[in-house]
Amino acid sequence: MQKKLMATYILIISLTIIIAVLFSWNKGNQYFRDTVRKDTETKGQLLIDILTNEAENDSLDFQAFADRYSSKSEVRITLIDMEGIVVADSDEDYRIMDNHAFRNEVSRAIKGEIASKIRYSDTLGTYYLYTALPISIKGFQGVLRLSMPLIEIQNIAIDMIKYVVYGILIGAVIAVIIAYIVTKRFMEPLGQLTQAAIKISEGNYNDKIYIRSKDETGKLAEAFNDMSVKLSLNMWKLEKRNREFESVLSSMINGVVAVDEDYKVFLYNSKLNQILNIQEDIVGKSIYEVIRNTTIFNVLEKSIEQNEYIVDETIIKSNKKDKTVRVYANPIFAPKRASIKTMGTLLVIRDITQMKKLETMRSDFVSNVTHELNTPLTSIRGFVDTLKNGAIKDEKVAARFLDIIDIETERLSLLIQDILSLSAIENMEDEKNSSDNNIGEIINEVTEILNPKLENKDINIDIRVKKNVTYNCNRNRIKQLIINLMDNAIKYTEKGSVIISCDESEEDIIIEVTDTGIGIEEQHIPRLFERFYRVDKGRSRNMGGTGLGLSIVKHIVGLYKGKIEVESNIGVGTTFTIRLPK
Repeated sequence: MQKKLMATYILIISLTIIIAVLFSWNKGNQYFRDTVRKDTETKGQLLIDILTNEAENDSLDFQAFADRYSSKSEVRITLIDMEGIVVADSDEDYRIMDNHAFRNEVSRAIKGEIASKIRYSDTLGTYYLYTALPISIKGFQGVLRLSMPLIEIQNIAIDMIKYVVYGILIGAVIAVIIAYIVTKRFMEPLGQLTQAAIKISEGNYNDKIYIRSKDETGKLAEAFNDMSVKLSLNMWKLEKRNREFESVLSSMINGVVAVDEDYKVFLYNSKLNQILNIQEDIVGKSIYEVIRNTTIFNVLEKSIEQNEYIVDETIIKSNKKDKTVRVYANPIFAPKRASIKTMGTLLVIRDITQMKKLETMRSDFVSNVTHELNTPLTSIRGFVDTLKNGAIKDEKVAARFLDIIDIETERLSLLIQDILSLSAIENMEDEKNSSDNNIGEIINEVTEILNPKLENKDINIDIRVKKNVTYNCNRNRIKQLIINLMDNAIKYTEKGSVIISCDESEEDIIIEVTDTGIGIEEQHIPRLFERFYRVDKGRSRNMGGTGLGLSIVKHIVGLYKGKIEVESNIGVGTTFTIRLPK
């Protein structure tokens, strides 16, 4: 800014100098020319008087007169008759000179005027002032012309202009110095204001301007400081509100995206990226570039067209796993004072995959429970009806029917017990009744409980437990886990061995149950831990299984934040590996 002001000052001073020089040159030159012209006319009158006196004394010699008075008057003297013929000249041979009748000053003098003319002389190579005066004396009538070179006048004018220019330049230098001091003094507070404004634009609102001046600059600085304080406070409030808003958005379990009337995204949260598998920033992009789902588009467009709340469900295709989402669309209404009614549309996308899965599981669970309860109840009712109709009189038949009723009743009891146990585990967030327990002792207790099931099978139980492995847990819960795993291993193994081992690492307690049984086909492994899922439904039910054992195992492992893995080969056997974090 200071440079621009200085450049402006210098330009103004330069233009002033140029105008002054041109004006001085023009006026000075004109002044000297007028002065010389008047002086020449005066000299001409004097020479005419002298020439008149000489003519009266009969001593008239024009050439002698011209030669004699030319040097005295410092002018060139030319005498011309009324026909324009030169009769005498102080500088040239008048006899060879051209007729001067058509020279402007001569022709006007012939007519009786005193005339002057500045003209370039080709003969002498310079500008001359020609002054012609009419003359009428005894024995001669014509024109007396005086010529004077203007080179001296120009030199005088140039010298004068030099002095004028020198004076102006000295004044200009002084003016520039003063202008520099003034602009510097004026620009210093403006520079401080500029630097402070730059800092504010960069986010620094704490910088203050200290100017003692009481003029407009000081008032400006004071207003700027007040503005800085207010701006800092407003920015703090705005940032706080933005942080709160962003925290609310990021904390939402649903994906949120807001689009304007041109279907361009101006707001979204990170949950949307997770649900729709978006890996880029989508602000400013069209919703059609970001999401490729017809149902979402229909919900959005219908909400905009009808200006109302719309809900629908759709499936988002993905390379990893398809997701079921529920889409809510609602217009974003502008404030009452705004000129427009709506500012766009808000889409809320909720991932209901797990909910749908739970609904399916709940439905399947009810169906399976109904089926599992209905089968033994139907059997019991059928045998009871048979006994009522007379079979009770046959002791052998009645005893066999009663044994079957007892078996089915036990199955019902076990099923209800497993359902209650599974429900209790599912509703627990963590294990409350826990203490340090020796895992080896629990395994030995389970082995003793299951020994009766080995009587009719050629199976050997191999226990491989590291000594003094303790774990903080509910003893009965871990006991139930091991019973279910070993019971399954014994059921599906006709001969060979069931190996149960317990070891520990720095981070986990590792329990493994390995059998040499029939094995499990690979397609069944992902669903092993579902409720009532059986690989061989008929065989499992005949063995007295409820279909809930492995589901209970999985929930117990989940209760302790552990992991369970299954490896199986058909005809070779199956290994269940459980890792419980310490």
